[in-house]
Amino acid sequence: MPFPILRTSFVVLSEIISLLEPNEIVTASLCSKKLRRLLKNHHQRRKPLKWRLSMFSWGLVDIMTRTVRNRINVIMARHISELPGEAHKSIEFNGYKGTFDQGYPTLYFQDLVFGTTMVVDYVTDLFSLDIHGLIIDRNGMWAFDWINNRQEKLLGGMGLGKNPTYALNEDKTLGTVLMIRNASSSDCVRINEKLGPPDVVLFDNSRWLTYDHLVKMDSIKLFVDRCSLSELDLNSFLRYWRAGGSPRLAYLRVGFENRDTLSGNFDQDLEVVEINEVRRFRVVAEEDAEEIQGDYSIQRWDGVEATISFKYRYFTMVVWHTDENRLSLPSYNSRQN
Repeated sequence: MPFPILRTSFVVLSEIISLLEPNEIVTASLCSKKLRRLLKNHHQRRKPLKWRLSMFSWGLVDIMTRTVRNRINVIMARHISELPGEAHKSIEFNGYKGTFDQGYPTLYFQDLVFGTTMVVDYVTDLFSLDIHGLIIDRNGMWAFDWINNRQEKLLGGMGLGKNPTYALNEDKTLGTVLMIRNASSSDCVRINEKLGPPDVVLFDNSRWLTYDHLVKMDSIKLFVDRCSLSELDLNSFLRYWRAGGSPRLAYLRVGFENRDTLSGNFDQDLEVVEINEVRRFRVVAEEDAEEIQGDYSIQRWDGVEATISFKYRYFTMVVWHTDENRLSLPSYNSRQN
């Protein structure tokens, strides 16, 4: 029996599809080949420019629709051993069993790597999107080779591929996003060697990270969590930055395991100035405006300034590039002591 939606006029149909969330579209596309073709054709004509697709090496695919707070899981691959019992409703798709228990389809495979690549290919084809972000664990290094081969024409030596929708301001873009969980230092060396420096890097559980790793990650935005760097390491990095190192850096956020690491003791040659000001900027996506409550200001050799903040166990540094090609500045508010 044909779906009633397939008999709807094109204009009305486009409006209906535009109201659906990404996970709803993926779920609907599995219902029939005709509906999948209809949804695919719609997104080929009206590509969702602000959507950014991320792949997790353990099988999950999500889409960021507006900001980092608007991430929606759309499909997942899992090993067949994790398939629930008969009490759960299951479906079949191309011969693979699946469930819809979490608001998005989950398909089960004997080979999880094969299943992960299959669901990623399915979603990227459905929405006409490239892989924009990659999140891996220590078992997910295979994903680098796969993406590098899959998007070879788009990499251009940059790594994960250029995506013009990752906007920092009206006409500037970011291309590569990488998140690494529980990885080793040797894994990260391989990342730079094989893919080049990603524009955005997020390190989770990075107790292994040293000063040398920090200066070798030539990224625009770098997030490091649960590290064991010392205040001496931070002073060394600031000295390196002042001399012209990490020239692309626009945002650095370092979270420490030991909250007593940060005391605000800077070496005198860094010429750090104490301030009290608030500045707004965009961290990741186009609509993600955030504020930094500045505690200190530091200047690079060429006059470029950066704001430093110590909050709880976090060190945050925002670099105000003069060409504004790193962070947009929606507003500025200075407060005097």
